[in-house]
Amino acid sequence: MTDRKRRVRSDSLVNRERIMRAAARLFADRGIDVPLDEIAAASGLGSATLHRHFQGRTDLVHAVLDAEAARLAASAGRLSSGRDPAQALHAWLSDLIGFSMSYRGLAVLLAAHDVDTTLNDRHETLTRACQQLFDAAQAGGRVRTAIDATTLLRLAHAIAVAAAGSAETADLLADVIMNGLQANPCQFTDGFEIPRGETDHRRPRT
Repeated sequence: MTDRKRRVRSDSLVNRERIMRAAARLFADRGIDVPLDEIAAASGLGSATLHRHFQGRTDLVHAVLDAEAARLAASAGRLSSGRDPAQALHAWLSDLIGFSMSYRGLAVLLAAHDVDTTLNDRHETLTRACQQLFDAAQAGGRVRTAIDATTLLRLAHAIAVAAAGSAETADLLADVIMNGLQANPCQFTDGFEIPRGETDHRRPRT
């Protein structure tokens, strides 16, 4: 490959990334109906360049969602290095909820047109990332083993819907989920606390 071809290819990749970053920002701020011309302008490029890279709105939406899923997957690896496993899982869960809140409209658009062709790949990417953090937290005895990563992803989606755009509400609900996930050294029976390994002496909880 000649130097000129390498430069053209490099410039093309840079332009594609510029368009996707601008689209992600505008989609999150204003919704899915932002004119493509505005996205091109926000990226500092022309409409013709945008249409050379993306066949239309749904193609651009796919690219944005897939890129965000890849970013979340990469962040799982970074968070798991040198951080308490439960804290890493909590931070990632909050990031996932933020992603779901910001781009939920895009997923709805694709579902309405039955064209979310990369949904399964995105789901698998996020499930693997979540499982990586979940396994570490469970191995350290920090979270319960009764649920799995798929269930946690469903809870995150439910929080994104329930929060209705409120980051404060989303954070509160994420805290509730993480508190409920914490491994509990005690069992509870009929309102009484029974430390594991001991007989039920019906000692009231304090």
